[in-house]
Amino acid sequence: MNRVTLNRLPEKFVSNAIGLCGEPGKQWLDDLPQIVTAIEKAWSIRVGEAFPNLSYNYVAPCINADGTAAVLKIALPLNTTEIFNEADYLHHLAGNGTVRLLQIDAQWHAILIEHAMPGLNLKQCFADDPKHAVEIGIRVLKKIRQTPMPRNNFKLLEDWYAGLKTAGATEFPSEYAEKALNYFTQLSAIGAESLIHGDLHHENILTSRRDDFLVIDPKGIIGHTGYDVAVFLNNHHWWLAHRSDLNHVLNDSIAQFAKAFDLDPRDIRKWAFCQMVLSAWWTYEENAEAWRGELALADIWDV
Repeated sequence: MNRVTLNRLPEKFVSNAIGLCGEPGKQWLDDLPQIVTAIEKAWSIRVGEAFPNLSYNYVAPCINADGTAAVLKIALPLNTTEIFNEADYLHHLAGNGTVRLLQIDAQWHAILIEHAMPGLNLKQCFADDPKHAVEIGIRVLKKIRQTPMPRNNFKLLEDWYAGLKTAGATEFPSEYAEKALNYFTQLSAIGAESLIHGDLHHENILTSRRDDFLVIDPKGIIGHTGYDVAVFLNNHHWWLAHRSDLNHVLNDSIAQFAKAFDLDPRDIRKWAFCQMVLSAWWTYEENAEAWRGELALADIWDV
């Protein structure tokens, strides 16, 4: 029997649930043990202790009735479709470069997915070899790229960027928002849109006995491959910020992606800039002070 108690859940997760959902979030946290128990019975699974790095979803390892490992993911009680976008994306790719979708419950905003084992991420695998991490990122991205999908199934990347149009009425620097929007308009006109992951970074690419590396936590959105490249590169920068040869490493990484996907290195820099600005805007919307630091990081990509 699982034991879900508030004192075992990460403080950040509890804070996010209450901060984003208010009273319904508090009630959801109180009800979480019963929710997990109901899902255990419905899906014949045994849920273990939640992962320690929870942020916006309850995620825990579990065991299926046949003894195979899986992962239970339950979204906060918000009127959003993010977890269902993830389910649609995983269903569409059917395990081709991604973990497999095993179950979905719309009532509880819950999904059951394959547990990538041993589950080491790129940072853990290639701490001393960042170039190899980029090579794996490229290999995985090539595998999961998909042709355009019906727009009524997935959100559009332009919907994400639409929020920046309101930045002028806030303290968020309008010059960054306007520049990011201009870049996004230019870049979106180059090449075809496709179904992209939307959050392809080092910790979402895990080792797997089934297929070497599998991706997890897709957002499932229609957009340009350059956005996935930008997410990877911005996380690459965060990871390697301590290195004295950072600029050389980033330039080399850009060259790797440019060659692999026939992209202009300058366009990759523009994608990285506007992706970093969007990330800072989201942080600003969450009332987190870290947005200023994130925004400053966008400047390293300017062309």
